[in-house]
Amino acid sequence: MIRLRFCALVLLCCWLPALATAANVLDTSHFNDLNSRPASISALRGKVILVNFWATWCAPCRKEMPMLNRLSSEWGRRGIQVVGIALDNKPEVVAFVRQNKIRYPIWLGDDQSMDLLPALGNAAIGLPFTVLLDRQGRQIASWTGQLSEPLLVKALAQYH
Repeated sequence: MIRLRFCALVLLCCWLPALATAANVLDTSHFNDLNSRPASISALRGKVILVNFWATWCAPCRKEMPMLNRLSSEWGRRGIQVVGIALDNKPEVVAFVRQNKIRYPIWLGDDQSMDLLPALGNAAIGLPFTVLLDRQGRQIASWTGQLSEPLLVKALAQYH
């Protein structure tokens, strides 16, 4: 029994710094919105934040965006903020956002933004990649691949 508790304590000590590092990576990262104004996750502290990394050339990313757009409208009044971080070039992103009437904030990633993905738990650097942060900015969930609405609603429901 003591050995089991010791192993659990060792694992906890190993994982806590990794989780703190993941949250700090997003907090210290800087992005620009589509009007070239600086934007940061830390400015949204106090809200539950759903950060979705995507690109216009990514078919699953394009498929999930209407759902994210709808959920952003529905859950925004409950203190939940959706933010898209485009890992793509600005002209294509702007055209896609306008054409699809995306209403939640879309920020542009830069060359270092791809480096964030492994630190956030996406070792394969696959897209789309979504991270859920609690009101204190702690990472509480992440998903690689296209999200289903029921999965996302279930994850958000505890924060409304």
